[in-house]
Amino acid sequence: MDTTDELLFRILFTLLWVIFIANLSWIRYSSWAGEPKGRAPAARADLPQSRLHILALALFAPFWFAGIILYILIPGWIAFLSFPLPDWLRFIMAGVAALSLPFTLWGFRTLGRNWVHALEPSAFLKKKQAALVTGGPYRYVRNPIYLGCFVFIIALALLAANWLLLLPALVLISIVYAQIPGEERMLEKRFGDEYREYMERTPRIIPGL
Repeated sequence: MDTTDELLFRILFTLLWVIFIANLSWIRYSSWAGEPKGRAPAARADLPQSRLHILALALFAPFWFAGIILYILIPGWIAFLSFPLPDWLRFIMAGVAALSLPFTLWGFRTLGRNWVHALEPSAFLKKKQAALVTGGPYRYVRNPIYLGCFVFIIALALLAANWLLLLPALVLISIVYAQIPGEERMLEKRFGDEYREYMERTPRIIPGL
């Protein structure tokens, strides 16, 4: 591949990641700012599946982050792990990643104060004003934020066209996806029949499936 083209892909990759992290940081800050002053932080990993979730993430996340950092800063070190993809497909993946960002933000904004951190799922049960959200992107899938993040991560791994980004990304997505049933059981516990009816008419993560 032409060095100029590869540099352009790295620039696109870096810009998209910076935008993604900046938005997640802003959302996290907003969720803290919305909590009543003096309230103690929600306990983390207070369910067995959450502990396993954190352990699995701790084992695989370093490989993923290492791939991201190396591809951005010193791609020559991991060039031997590259796999061939046509330039047009990599540009399409950049577009897919960019389009997934507003979709993910739409999910966050629709949740509003109902959102809790993925590592604190049971904190939702402690929110006195929590409501079941079924509008916006939640009309189409029950987990639009996960869907947007999964698409973003896979699209950027294909943009980089490197196994050190793609394989750990697939493993991490599988780990996070395995956490969803536990989160949905908590929602079912909180909302009962209302949530069960919502589950029957709305797919978990893939529209129409």
